[in-house]
Amino acid sequence: MPRIHVLPPGLVNQIAAGEVVERPASIVKELVENALDAGATSVGVDVEEGGLALVRVADDGSGMDRDDALLALERHATSKLRDAEGLAAIGTMGFRGEAVPAIASVSRFRLDTSAGEDGAGTRVEIEGGVLGEVAPVARPRGTTVEVRDLFFNTPARRKFMRAASTEAGHVSEAVIRLALARPDVGFTLRSAGRLVLGARAGGGLADRAGQALGREAHRHLLPVDARRGEVRVHGLICSPDHSEATGRALYLFVNGRYVRDRAAAHAVLRAFAGTLPPGRHPAGVLFVELPLHRVDVNVHPQKLEVRFAEGREVFDALFHTVAGALRTAPWLRARPQPGDGVPAGNGGGPAPVPVAGEEAAEVLAWARAARPPEGSGATLVQPAPGAWATGRLAFPVAPAPGAGPEAGPRPEGYFAALRYVGQHARTYLLCEAPGGTLVVIDQHASHERMLFHRLREAFRARRIPVQPFLLPQVVTLPPAAARALEAGLAELGRLGFDAEPFGGEAFAVKGAPAALAGVDLTALLTDLGSQLAEVERGSAVDDAFHDLLATMACHAAVRANQDVSPEEARALLDGLDAIDFKARCPHGRPVVFELSLADLERRVGRR
Repeated sequence: MPRIHVLPPGLVNQIAAGEVVERPASIVKELVENALDAGATSVGVDVEEGGLALVRVADDGSGMDRDDALLALERHATSKLRDAEGLAAIGTMGFRGEAVPAIASVSRFRLDTSAGEDGAGTRVEIEGGVLGEVAPVARPRGTTVEVRDLFFNTPARRKFMRAASTEAGHVSEAVIRLALARPDVGFTLRSAGRLVLGARAGGGLADRAGQALGREAHRHLLPVDARRGEVRVHGLICSPDHSEATGRALYLFVNGRYVRDRAAAHAVLRAFAGTLPPGRHPAGVLFVELPLHRVDVNVHPQKLEVRFAEGREVFDALFHTVAGALRTAPWLRARPQPGDGVPAGNGGGPAPVPVAGEEAAEVLAWARAARPPEGSGATLVQPAPGAWATGRLAFPVAPAPGAGPEAGPRPEGYFAALRYVGQHARTYLLCEAPGGTLVVIDQHASHERMLFHRLREAFRARRIPVQPFLLPQVVTLPPAAARALEAGLAELGRLGFDAEPFGGEAFAVKGAPAALAGVDLTALLTDLGSQLAEVERGSAVDDAFHDLLATMACHAAVRANQDVSPEEARALLDGLDAIDFKARCPHGRPVVFELSLADLERRVGRR
């Protein structure tokens, strides 16, 4: 007698249910996706005891006649796929024909459906995979599926279910994901008779995103939309002023299907590099659209993962779209210019006058009279006469000979529109925005962002200006940092340092980036050595260089508890408008804090 035998259909369906039906939320997902594929414009979901006692999904889609209703309960019976060619370009949410029979095999299942306008429909009842009553029923066009007593015939599965409140939370999340993907469809979700979610059709993505992410996140949403090759990325992303402790608040959709993709989520996180504090994650709703044949959705039992034909193209599109939206810091509220009522910067009106970030940084360095390290033999070279020397930045800082006597107009933008008031605690720049808003700027974080921008742009162009020393400066580092630095001399050279081992833990530094004049080389190289030790060879070294450049900018920036003159402050403000990601330092700390006049007056009792 053979030991191998074919399993009976009922057991096959129960095994399939183990893959497709993980919990009640999986049932909701599969049934609502079927409703959307049927062209529904309204979907209602009701659950009891988190879906363990009851899941009911009702829609106004195309419905089915009696024959199709019975066929839909057969395994691998579907109206969405005809041949292998269709499998290579799937445009529907479902396609395998597995979910409905699998659900019916582990529950008390009832299907009411009607395909006509005459009110005549069909009811099919199944208990534990065994076909029961098939009878006519009166109902309008559409389908209603009731799933009761989930896993009643598989107690081993039932005992692994969580508390009803936990399962209800998973159901809510499943409906929210589907509602985000289809703002044109109305959704309602009731749990134990209580309305949990109500989303009207055509309400717009921003309303749905507010329901998914919360009211606080809704205030920080920014639209994104860009195309890169055959890939389009659009949706809403929260500014860095709002972040989450986990990555669960980032909803990613591929051709309308919610997916979990670590590489795609990492591409979005990379776009926020330097704008979020460590351990924080971005929030938003992003849609990736690409030709159907360039993505394979048949790689996961619950279709939560996909495989791209060219993953790099998709990840680059995500990165550049999000980074492009964040680069100009549009969440800084546009301010009207005095006298004309035209918002500054991105708020409309004339385009901002471009001011080179490097020129502003040079002016600031010159105003601070920075000096190279003692004993290096280097001398500070006055910046070459540029646009600042002709008065374009409009403040008197030792103009070069022959510079024009008349100052040009100050550049427009959020920071340029601020009136500098003074310095507080030798750390914060106090400014007044048009309209009376008090603006507090962290002098170290803002200068650090400016220097980081300058170093990063030079690094990307492989043109970091190097200041050679007349005499090499010998620095001695801790043993661990010295070993890492010796192994990473090539990376150090890319950062603009000319250094070589000098015996033991010592290094002879022959040159350093010109932008870092005055920095403590020993402290800086110690930090760089510690960071280089964490860079894995063959990994994304360019990503790691972000942290190295941020460390360099941090060491060179004006410090807290350091005096800043009004001229230096003005140079810093004017220069910030010319750089990207200006609202956060490279380590993610905010540069700007605002207190509106109305809030201030409420604080002091004038309102």
